[in-house]
Amino acid sequence: MSLKVRIDLLFGLLLFLGLAADIGRMALNARTRVQAEGEAMTRVTRDFIEAAMVNFRGAADPEGALRQLARSLDSLRHIRIALVRDPADAVAAALVPDERRQSPVWFSNLINARNQVTILPATIDGRKFGDIVIASDPSDEVNEVWQDVRNLALTGGAIALAALFGASLILARTLRPLETYSTALGRLSQGDYEVRTQAAGSPEFVDLCAKINALAESLEDLSGANRALIQRLIDVQEEERKKIAHELHDEIGPWLFALRANATVLEAGVRDAGLEPLQRRVAAIRDQIEALQGHNKRILRQLRPPALDELGLCEALKILVENWRQTEPGVDVELCLPEDFELPDAKESLALYRLAQEALTNIFRHSGATHASVVLSRIAAPPEIRLCIQDDGVGIEPQQLAGLGLAGMRERVRGLGGRLSIGMAPGGGGLIEAAIPSPPKNTSQHNAS
Repeated sequence: MSLKVRIDLLFGLLLFLGLAADIGRMALNARTRVQAEGEAMTRVTRDFIEAAMVNFRGAADPEGALRQLARSLDSLRHIRIALVRDPADAVAAALVPDERRQSPVWFSNLINARNQVTILPATIDGRKFGDIVIASDPSDEVNEVWQDVRNLALTGGAIALAALFGASLILARTLRPLETYSTALGRLSQGDYEVRTQAAGSPEFVDLCAKINALAESLEDLSGANRALIQRLIDVQEEERKKIAHELHDEIGPWLFALRANATVLEAGVRDAGLEPLQRRVAAIRDQIEALQGHNKRILRQLRPPALDELGLCEALKILVENWRQTEPGVDVELCLPEDFELPDAKESLALYRLAQEALTNIFRHSGATHASVVLSRIAAPPEIRLCIQDDGVGIEPQQLAGLGLAGMRERVRGLGGRLSIGMAPGGGGLIEAAIPSPPKNTSQHNAS
């Protein structure tokens, strides 16, 4: 639940509780109000009837006058009056009918106003004509309280909703910078250190914006320095590989060639001398020297692929894939390259080649795959070079992600300002995809082998 929703709910709850408290206070005071109104009306009516009976002395028809008086007063609010002959009828006369009640039963029961009954003997000139029953009727007053409560609920509810809506709009406007800051922090967490936020809102938000921008600048500087360091380490590593390859090619290579030539000459001399036991040993030495030469050539290709410098990235990838096909004939390797592909930057070519080399090595050693694909492409928007290596094996294990090979691949691509994603392919197996920024060039793809 977002912060805005929480604040809206809290503000709405406070408004509701305030309105409910006001209504509850009105309902609680209603009982006292109804009782006081009933007592006052009963007292006034009693005084009026007593004064009227004094005036009826000597009247020709005092009983008729009393009945006329009772009928005229029975229409008064908050009270009911009846002239009864039998004292037993006084109880029935005191009962208030429901015809005047407009409020709900539960509301009337909540107020619980008691009926007040006053019985006056109807005596004129010493003659008793019955009893006058004065019963308070709280229905009218309860109806008024109910009407006030309903009006308060409707009016207060409308005002509360309007206030809540207005406060929600103001709150949304106030918290809007947080959405921008959240997006910026999310991009920072994904490695986009070029993001900057626009200062807006209250001083606290402006200060937060400045701190986010300062953090982004620091991370951008640190990332640039880190990439430069990584690239320097990679350059040093490649220089060392180049030196080792040079030593193997220019120093050890000729020695191995000389040893093989001498072993061949020695084998021919031993054969001519008829020394068959020695001939077998000399032939074994020659075979071992040939194996060392082959192993030396493989090491040279791994240290510094000559085709990469002489023929370019695409041809070097073709040779790499073909060597793996010969070494691992049980795995079908598909290579897809763009037409007329040129990548003049030697560092980028070497990084993509090393990526393909390491990825294929992991596939053949760990995945158990039967099919693998290497796809090199150039994307126009955004302008970048993409290399995708996918297989149908068991996927990439967590320990492989922490290994030096994949970690080195990630840092090598990151050092060129690119990105590398390692995970599971949609149909199963492993998927490694690298993207390196490059000037745009429209090319199409074809299956190179």
